[in-house]
Amino acid sequence: MNDKLLFVFMTGRENMAKLLANVGMASKIKEADPDIYVEMIFLTPAVEALNKKQAMFKPILEAIKEARKRGVKVIACEVAMKNVGLDKEDIEDELVDEFAPVGGIYVLNRIKEGYETLTI
Repeated sequence: MNDKLLFVFMTGRENMAKLLANVGMASKIKEADPDIYVEMIFLTPAVEALNKKQAMFKPILEAIKEARKRGVKVIACEVAMKNVGLDKEDIEDELVDEFAPVGGIYVLNRIKEGYETLTI
């Protein structure tokens, strides 16, 4: 089994249950095997879910916080943020570990590094 896993989130408010379930899956995988390196990157429109000002995203934000506690790395795509009008100030402090200038390039680099990818 590969020890590096990248969840690529592209699902947004149109399917919040799917988004929430897969954030939970990333967290459970990390909990089950702490040696697996797990990352989650949020692209358009999923990056909207990082907005602390939107009450509808609260369950997703809580799940992301739980995943981070378990060691899952969270990345936000800056191009996606710009596309949905999301500023860094709209995201809770310490919710995101890294802001990737271009999410697609970030994903490509992870694939080259041997990451398994799950696109949601």
